Amino acid sequence: MSLSKGNTNKKMGLTARQKAIIEILTKFTATNPVTISTISEKLKLSSRTILREMPDIERWLSENNFKFIRKPGVGLVLEESLENQKKILKLLDVETVQKVYSKEQRRKFLLGELLATKEPRKSFYFTSKFKISEGTLSNDLDVLGKWLSTYQIKIIRKQGLGIYLEGTEENYRQAIANVVYDFMEEKEILSLLSGHHAAEDAPKIEMYSHNKLLHFLDERIVKVVEQLLSETEQKLKIKYTDSAYIGLVVHISLAIKRIQNLEKIEMEQQKLQKLLLTPEYSVAEEIAQGLSEQLDVEIPADEIGFITMHLLSAKIWFSDDDTIFFDKKNNVRELIKNMIMLVEQELGISLKENEELYEDLIQHILPAISRLSMNVHIKNAQLQTIKQNYASIFDATAKACELLKTEIAVKEVPETEIAFIAMHFCAAVEKLHSKQKQFCVAVVCPTGMGTSRMLAANLAKEFYNLEICCILSALHIDTQKLAEEGIDFIVSTVELDIHYDYVCVSPVLTEQDKMLLTEMMKKAEKTKAMKPTAVKQKNTVKYTTKQDIMYMTDIGIEIIQLLEHLRFLMIQRTVDIWGIFPLAGRMFTKEKEKADNVTAALQNREMKAETYISSLEIMLFHCRTKEVNHCRFGYIGFREPFFRKDGTGWVKGAVVMLTPEYGTAVCLEVMSTISSVLIENTELITYLHRLDQEAFVLALEKYLGQYYQKTLYHLHHLKKIL
Repeated sequence: MSLSKGNTNKKMGLTARQKAIIEILTKFTATNPVTISTISEKLKLSSRTILREMPDIERWLSENNFKFIRKPGVGLVLEESLENQKKILKLLDVETVQKVYSKEQRRKFLLGELLATKEPRKSFYFTSKFKISEGTLSNDLDVLGKWLSTYQIKIIRKQGLGIYLEGTEENYRQAIANVVYDFMEEKEILSLLSGHHAAEDAPKIEMYSHNKLLHFLDERIVKVVEQLLSETEQKLKIKYTDSAYIGLVVHISLAIKRIQNLEKIEMEQQKLQKLLLTPEYSVAEEIAQGLSEQLDVEIPADEIGFITMHLLSAKIWFSDDDTIFFDKKNNVRELIKNMIMLVEQELGISLKENEELYEDLIQHILPAISRLSMNVHIKNAQLQTIKQNYASIFDATAKACELLKTEIAVKEVPETEIAFIAMHFCAAVEKLHSKQKQFCVAVVCPTGMGTSRMLAANLAKEFYNLEICCILSALHIDTQKLAEEGIDFIVSTVELDIHYDYVCVSPVLTEQDKMLLTEMMKKAEKTKAMKPTAVKQKNTVKYTTKQDIMYMTDIGIEIIQLLEHLRFLMIQRTVDIWGIFPLAGRMFTKEKEKADNVTAALQNREMKAETYISSLEIMLFHCRTKEVNHCRFGYIGFREPFFRKDGTGWVKGAVVMLTPEYGTAVCLEVMSTISSVLIENTELITYLHRLDQEAFVLALEKYLGQYYQKTLYHLHHLKKIL
């Protein structure tokens, strides 16, 4: 009589780790075996550790009458039907698991205990809780002490009193937040926030619940914070990236919990005054007001400053025509241009045609400057991968970051920041290898934009028949829209709980990832063969909305208005820039009152932060004013250039750019494009310096025409949901 599958009279139990390995085995077939290295990557364990677990796993499978085979040089196979694989999963559900913590896990739990309370605890409390000796506890505390010292926190060990920590509240919060990030990957935090997680993550997520630090992520507080972040996005017209969203939820939720426990932060008044001048402070005030109303907690100014710091360190995209953000973005363009040139020289390639790289670096470096200036730490899980697999690009980026270090006067740019910037260069380099594609895929990542683009570039490099049609947030996936757009399948770095074909891979593709992608393409090819007409129709039919037409019309009107009202003026000489403002004020109006208002607006803008661009030897005067209804551009040239009193360089002329005080976002886009064109194309500055109006107008018309065409193309073809 043969034994039935899944015999309940089992002789042995399983550990959580062994259960996780078996769950992974059930996802692969005889035609698609899984390797030890793939399992180790998914569980973040060494291959040796996985191999040590295999004998017990084989015995368990054998005792339950399941067939398991090791194929040397190929992989591991569960030769069972889909029905029996489901039986295995059911058996695992009822399996009693004994928790076994590794040395690293134990130390993280110990760190959680220390940070969760400032009260001294006897060593016996820790040795009995973790079932370790006094010697092991002492070694663990030595290791944790080194880590905590990076946050200026000390472990105090006093005989008769106990073990406790000493440090400021600000350092405590930074340490706690980073422990959360070290203890859980971003995709796992994302899974907890969204309420969905992959099967192989279940043991880890169950284990997380026992760490006292994660109790700071109070469910009610987290939901309120998420709601407020969503509301501020809409109200203030800003956009958070996934990594920024996760970071803000963690940091703000932690801050509220600490306030409720009467652990309040204190900030230097000088630093707070500096933060008050940033647009992020107004966002922090909106969030603080909502927190006060919904959680019945008072948020003092110091705490608002703390929230501001994390908004500054996050990637926030302002979609409004905010002048301060415009200035900030404009000032960093020259730096990025020089960084790209240095990387080009180091790698011996040309990246000038890659406009995507330029814009992506602006989006990344703007918040990076704030992070570095405020000394806010950031984690990069891909650091070692970038250093090992893209060593030459990382080294070139490190040299380029010396320019960034000098520009903002900091002691160093950490390797974590260098690696994030290197990701963008990796994507740009890999893009050079792209060819014609067949399959339309969506890339889904829970982390930052650089990681998404690097994955997309790796896909393009390894599979020339893949076209990256869109990059999606893991938080916002519309499967119906994907089907309508003809997306064949999704390539994701996080497990998804959706009814749509997808492949889960690492950002840097492994051999196993490539096998999975190949199998998915075979499946997609069969699907396309069955429904060729439907897919083609979805890909080719374009629908232009009324809003699209109005948007492009607005851009066209602003470009035409600007080109038809260009003004040029040449003067003999001037002593300093303040003598130029009255001339600039009169360029676009003959009425004295209006001219005076424009002059005053330009002067006020200059007093906030000067607009001298040393590499171009010009002033870039700009402001918003009620005296114009459309974008305006002018240039004042000097026959006799003057040397700046601070010794920073010569001034050969001044660009004058005006936008309506209550103009639309289109106005800012057009003027931002012109600023970018001036900085990136030196021939335009040459035409201005010699007052060659005809050549300048033709060149500007060409570049604005390209911008118009590019915007129109993006409207129809680049469906990026960020």
